[in-house]
Parts: sequence; structure tokens; C-alpha cells
Amino acid sequence: MRLTVGSEARFTSPNFDCPHPGYWTSTDDDSTELEVTRLVAAFVTALQPEVVIETGTAWGQTAEAIGMALRDNGHGRLVTLEPDGNRAFYSRTRCSGLPVEVLEVASLDYVPDAPVDFAWFDSLTELRHREFLRFLPHMSGRAVVGFHDTGPQHPVRGLLEELVADGMLPTPLYLPTPRGVCFARVEGPR
Repeated sequence: MRLTVGSEARFTSPNFDCPHPGYWTSTDDDSTELEVTRLVAAFVTALQPEVVIETGTAWGQTAEAIGMALRDNGHGRLVTLEPDGNRAFYSRTRCSGLPVEVLEVASLDYVPDAPVDFAWFDSLTELRHREFLRFLPHMSGRAVVGFHDTGPQHPVRGLLEELVADGMLPTPLYLPTPRGVCFARVEGPR
């Protein structure tokens, strides 16, 4: 399979948060914008996590970037969850040699085997808030989470705002990228 990089404007129309989506690039309408993938990898470099979880591996672009950041850190591992067999196989090949485990499993069925220091939620939009609740008991006391597709055109932001109102997602930082991205520190069990 060949993924073609092009303008994000193919998939996202201008909006109040992001009037120039064409400044960003992407390979398809499922995968994270390439610039946002680099931001996620930068968080992994800066935070030095031991265990990272990603939901919605898709074609492994962000998994590969996280894996390279972990490799460069000299420690840590990524467990990335993708229920589609073809995508999981492709991503396993793409991430070969990196500290990345691609599991062909639904995100809500996976139980982490160690405290999670960083989580990147990028599966089906209607699952993101449920995934957060699923993994919250497994978060370390220093955990940071990121959510993709939090722009005003996506339902994820509204679902996250419910978590904010319930005090479960304190002080989210919404960034104005084409599809939208949010990061927050969470207080997991200690």
C-alpha cells in the first residue's frame, strides 16, 4: 500500500479554529496530520514515558513516530491497538525494530499490564471518551493524554467537555489544528 502525502485541505474545510487547513499535510482522512504526529512524538520525547498506549493505529504513522521517540529516549514501549487485521499487519511491518507492540484488538477490550504514562486516543470518534474512562484507572500519577479530532467539526470535543464538567479531565488544552487536538494531564491512581 502506498500512502500519498497531500494538503489536509482535502479532508478539512476552513473553520474558526483553523482557517488555513492547507498549511498541514496528511495521507488520508483517518490518519493524524503529519505535523500533529510530530507533536505527539515530541510529547513522548519531552515526557520520557515508560508505557504509552495508542488507540486507532490505522496505518502506523503515529505509532512509528512514537516508537522512534521511545527508541531515541532509550527506554519505554508503545502498545498500539488496532482491530482491523490489514491495518494491524501493515503497522507491525512499519514499526518493526521499534519498541512498539501492535495488537489486533478493540481498544475497550485491552487491559494494560503496567501503569500508563502517556495515551494517544485516535480511534473511532464515538469511542474516545469511553477509552479515556477505560484506561483512567490504569494511568500513572504523572500521566498525560492526547485526543485527536477535537476541532469544532467533530463530536469528540463535546464528549470531552462532559468529562471536564464531571471533573475527570482537568484543564484540557485544545490546540487549533485542522482536525483539532487536545492534551491534558490527568491524575491517575498513585
